[in-house]
This record gives sequence, structure tokens and C-alpha cells, in this order.
Amino acid sequence: MKEPTLPLDEAQRQADMEALNLLDTGPDPRFDALLRLAQGVFGIRTVLVTLVDNERQWFKARRGTALSGSPRSLSFCGHAIHSDAIMEVPDALKDERFADNPLVTGQPHIRFYAGIALHAPGGSRVGTFCVLDDRPNALSVSQRQSMQDFALVLEAMFETSLLRVEQKQLLVELDGAKRRALLDPLTQLLNREGLEQMLPALESRAQRDALYVGFIYGDLDHFKQINDEHGHGVGDEVLVEVGQRLVAAIRPEDLAVRMGGEEFAVLALVKSHEQLDIVAERVRATMACPPFPVAELMLDVTISLGTAMAGSLEAMDALLLIDRADKALYQAKQAGRNRVVRG
Repeated sequence: MKEPTLPLDEAQRQADMEALNLLDTGPDPRFDALLRLAQGVFGIRTVLVTLVDNERQWFKARRGTALSGSPRSLSFCGHAIHSDAIMEVPDALKDERFADNPLVTGQPHIRFYAGIALHAPGGSRVGTFCVLDDRPNALSVSQRQSMQDFALVLEAMFETSLLRVEQKQLLVELDGAKRRALLDPLTQLLNREGLEQMLPALESRAQRDALYVGFIYGDLDHFKQINDEHGHGVGDEVLVEVGQRLVAAIRPEDLAVRMGGEEFAVLALVKSHEQLDIVAERVRATMACPPFPVAELMLDVTISLGTAMAGSLEAMDALLLIDRADKALYQAKQAGRNRVVRG
């Protein structure tokens, strides 16, 4: 195996990538939508937008894998960022650079790879748009043009991409390790610690703007059955898709959280409980349809949701708010699942 070498402009490249403020941020519906289109264009299951960091490659967007990244020393993309040309590996087992790479000889058993470098606004190659498969393959002439087209669109999105309003203020100020500690490693949503970090800022804004803090607590229906019938690998991909759909369903200023296991939540500033109900119902509907395309399967996935809203503009008991939403979630489960119950 040949490890990727560092580009000559590595220091500037790293600085330009960090300036994008995209590392260790949550799913972005625009990136996810573009990768869904790419799956159809290339007829391939796994498509990625990668950022090549100091010692890792991290996936800003992904379809067809539950992995959130891999060591830079093992990455194909670490090689691809050395050139503006498309790097194509028709069969990794026949390529001396990758034949004994653990990502080839073991999961995810990469055989085909094609990647094109993505540039930061300053021109540095900070990552790639890539497609890969566990079978040998080759790009057609039209697909090579499509690689370049997708790269142009993604680079434009790099220039305009902004973190969600409430996350930007806190997360941009943190270094990489502290930022990662607030994110769930599988879904890249906020975790419980991230939720606790964000609550004071939301409470302050609620008091300033005369809004209420709303909490939506969700639990996937019959998720254990998916793990039991299809394995935890498929289950993890379902959880990644749930995270992506959750972010797509809520408003830009709302915060998506993975509470643990198959439990998810949304923090939202609202004017009324009716407004909170609208957000929750959109989440429910987005999960229920269309079915989840995972590992060549089409899985029906639904979610039960409970909502609660802080009872006063002046003060908020976070634990009480979450507990009320949790009790409403339990009622939704008891009432037949795949529904929203107000707490």
C-alpha cells in the first residue's frame, strides 16, 4: 500500500479548509440532495463529499455508507487532491497503491473509485467529490463530464455554505476536538452534550425576541426489527438517513439532536405550540415517505413524536421540558405509533 504524500501547499491548504468552517458540522440538505442526484447519474450506491484533514478524511456529505470518515493514510482522496484531474481506479485489487489497503481487503471492500478535487475559494484542493463501489467499474465519457459538473456546483456551495444560525456562534469558536465532542459521530447531529451547550443560547434568544423554546422528542418505530432482520450495518445507514431527513424537514434556525440509540430531538424557537406542531408533523411525514433506500433495500421507517414547550418566556426548566416531551412521545407510541402527540 502506498500512503498519500502531503501536497506542497499543505499548510495553506489546511488553513483554507478550516476557514470554510465545514469540518465537524451537521448534515446539509443541499449537499444531501445533490448526492442523491449523483447516485442516479453514476448508477452507484456510495457517493461522498470529503474534506481531507490533518490525519483523516471526513465526509461532509455521504450516501450509501454509515462511515463518517477514515484515516488519511488509508484514503484514496488523499491521493486525489494532488491533481485537478479525475483520479479513477477501475479495480483497486490491481492497483499497487491500494491492493493491500485495509479499505480494499476489508470493509467497505472498495474495488472502484473515482474522485475529483474540490477547491476552497482561495484555490487550495481541500477535498473531493468521489464515487466508489465494491465491484470493478469505469466511468463513461458523459460520467467524466458529470464529475466535473458536480465539482463546480459543490465548490459554489462551499463559498455560500453557512452553519445554522445558532450553531455558528458556538461551534466556530471551538477547536476541532471540542467541536467533535458535541456531535454524534454517526449522524453528525448534536449529541446530548451539544444540546446542553446550545440551550442557554436559545433561552437567551427566546427571552430577547419574546419566543418560546419548543422541544420535539422522537423515537423510531420498530427499529430493533430492522437491526434484527438486516444487521446493524443497515441499521446504522438508516440512522444516518434519519439524521439527513430530520435536518431537511426542520427550519434553518432549528437544531437537530441525536439523543442516543434511535431517539432524536429538535430544539425550536416558536411563537406558539401550533407552530411547533407544524414542525413536528413535517418531521413525521418526511420519515414516513418515501421509503428508505438502504443497501439495495426499500425500508419503511416511521417515527413517533412528542412535543413540549417552555411554559414561560422568563424562565425555562430544561429537564422538565424534555420530560414533558418524553411523556408525550410515550403516549404517541401507546396510541399506535407514527404520530405526533402534544405534551
